[in-house]
Amino acid sequence: MQETPTHIHPSAVVDPRAELAPGVVIGAFVVIEADVVIAKDTVLFPGTIVHSGSRIGANCRLGPYAIVGGEPMDHRFQGEPSRTIIEDAVTLKDFVTVHRATGEGEKTEVGRGSLVMSYAHISHNVRVGEECVITTSSQLAGHCEVGSYAVLSTNTVIHQYCRVGSYAMFAATSAALQDILPFSMAGGSPALHIRLNRVGLRRREVSNERYRLIEKAFRALRQRDFEALEALAGTSEDAKAMRDFQLSSKRGIAKFWDGQQELRYPPYE
Repeated sequence: MQETPTHIHPSAVVDPRAELAPGVVIGAFVVIEADVVIAKDTVLFPGTIVHSGSRIGANCRLGPYAIVGGEPMDHRFQGEPSRTIIEDAVTLKDFVTVHRATGEGEKTEVGRGSLVMSYAHISHNVRVGEECVITTSSQLAGHCEVGSYAVLSTNTVIHQYCRVGSYAMFAATSAALQDILPFSMAGGSPALHIRLNRVGLRRREVSNERYRLIEKAFRALRQRDFEALEALAGTSEDAKAMRDFQLSSKRGIAKFWDGQQELRYPPYE
């Protein structure tokens, strides 16, 4: 079977040291620097820029006007070699920026199948898991982590070194100053845990006994019943993940909504 040839628009500027796999499509006015590798069947829409040190997976869609691998906005950065990794089947929409890491050999990473919508910014040393959705104008500060299958809604802000756990839903216009638990719905400024991400978990086919054990673990954390959480961690991988997430937190876990604190929106489904 014959491979699809690479197509480069005449107005694009591609350094001859960049490595482009078969089937890559380079649109008008795209700029690709040296030390860039782009895997097969990826499309770079007009105006997109890919800086040195970037590694782009297969079947990605970047732009228009996305910028990948720009230098980190970090005083500690001294020009050391680092990476930006965009895994397979990632979509970066209009004007998304993903900066490379600070620290020699370090990386900023966007996981397989993730969707990053227009004007979002992913800062240096951030790690985004698989199949995440990062919605329009969300801003992720340096060293953040977003677990797989998490959703960050429009205009969310994540403080540096904060984490959003896997399967979490972070509500629009919210600010995370501390970590957001896996499987949870959180929102507000500063963010509070509201309840489990029921709709998101249902969509991922998390139900029945698995869901009930997650619910018990969430309740144990809310009540600070760490003995109960430890017991649940012995029978549920999800409860264990929540326990390990809580124990490894550097900035602490965001507080829980008590039903009385004012929220800027209802605790919707």
